[in-house]
Amino acid sequence: MKKVILVVLVVGLAVGGGFRQAYAQDKKIEFSLNLGIMTNLGSGDSFTGAALALSPQLDIHVTKGFMISPEAMVVTDFEFSGALVFPGVILNYTGKGFFAGAGVVTLALIGGGEAGVAGILPKFNLGYRGKRINFTAYLITAFQQMFSENLAGATIGYRF
Repeated sequence: MKKVILVVLVVGLAVGGGFRQAYAQDKKIEFSLNLGIMTNLGSGDSFTGAALALSPQLDIHVTKGFMISPEAMVVTDFEFSGALVFPGVILNYTGKGFFAGAGVVTLALIGGGEAGVAGILPKFNLGYRGKRINFTAYLITAFQQMFSENLAGATIGYRF
C-alpha cells in the first residue's frame, strides 16, 4: 500500500510540475479519454486473451514539439472480475499529424481480493493525432526482459 501511495504522489508531482511549466509558457493543456484493447505479446502466449483498457490522459504542451502526458490506464477483462491500473508519465514528440513517445508506468492491482504494486515498466507509443481524435499503438515491457514479454495495445481517444 505504501508503494501505491508513493506512485500516486510521484505522478501527482509530475502533473503539477507540468501545469506550472505550461501556464508559465502560456501553452495548451488538453484532456483526452481513450478506449482500447490490450493483449499479451511475447514468447509463448501471444494474442491468447484480450482486455479492455480505459485511460484518461492529460497532454501538457511544454514546447512546440514536445508534450508531457500523465495518464492512468485501467485494464480489465471482459467479465470485469478485477482491474489493473497503470499510472504513468510519457514524454511525446509531436509532429504534423503524428506523435511518438516513451515513458514509464507502474502496475497496480485493484480488486480480485488483493491490492499490490509491481515495479516501474517502460512504455513506448506511436500514434496519429487528428483534430479531436487520437489513434495510439503502445507497448509495455519490462527492464529485465526488454521486448521478450510485452503487453501491446491500441486505443482510440477523444480530446476535449
